[in-house]
Amino acid sequence: MHTSRLTRIGLAILTAVTAIAVAYPVYWMVIASLQPTGTAQIDQAWLVPKRVTLDAYVAVFTQRQMATWIANTLLVTGVSTVLAMGAALLGAYAVARFRFPGRNWMLFCLLLTQLVPASSLIIPLFLTFRGYGLYDSLPAIAIAYVSFTVPEALWVLWGYLQNLSDEFEGAAMVDGCTRLGAFWRITLPLTLPGIAAAALFCFLEGWNQYLLAYVLTSSSGNWVVSLGLFSFIGEYVTNVEQMMAASVVASIPSVLLFVILQRFLKGGLTVGGLTG
Repeated sequence: MHTSRLTRIGLAILTAVTAIAVAYPVYWMVIASLQPTGTAQIDQAWLVPKRVTLDAYVAVFTQRQMATWIANTLLVTGVSTVLAMGAALLGAYAVARFRFPGRNWMLFCLLLTQLVPASSLIIPLFLTFRGYGLYDSLPAIAIAYVSFTVPEALWVLWGYLQNLSDEFEGAAMVDGCTRLGAFWRITLPLTLPGIAAAALFCFLEGWNQYLLAYVLTSSSGNWVVSLGLFSFIGEYVTNVEQMMAASVVASIPSVLLFVILQRFLKGGLTVGGLTG
């Protein structure tokens, strides 16, 4: 009994320390964004700011192209997520429901693609998009995001579909449904938790992507939010307050999406990690 109590106390302390370590940088970001210009780096020991102002938030929208960067990122990540999920869902269904030569090798090769560093693909992607006249455009970023997110999304959805019985589809087809009709009416609704988990992964991967966007764009009008945040770092001066305000604004869409889909995330990723 005594050992059990000590274990619970130890776990509670470890949990509290971990939560503080994770939450403090976020708290610092929010508090710094509310500081007057030039004060965030002078007094870094505060927990409660002496003066609160929204000047940094006003500045990032009036002096910078923050609204454009957010709109570009929403467009690029939204389109790339929809395209990636469409391709991954159909591919995962084909691999999970049909047996064909090379099936296991295809899955193995998809898994191997996740081991290739993104930096090693930058030059081929740059030359490809420049050759097709897509350099410095939002479609180029969206296509590049799709190429990086489809393998992981397909792997998650394949694992999820492996754990769904195909007896319901068989019963539907006996009753007159086609294979596509059974997929649309039976399998797709049952796969929604896995779809939500994979879609959240694709969206967050695109939202936080920096390297691909940096290589494939040059004009600030086509920047995504990750490039916009980096632009606050100057050669001699970094406007910490504005950069933190922009970071808070940039975090809101992904946080809201996570809150909406979080109830699907645990089940979708857990089941998707199993291979049945």
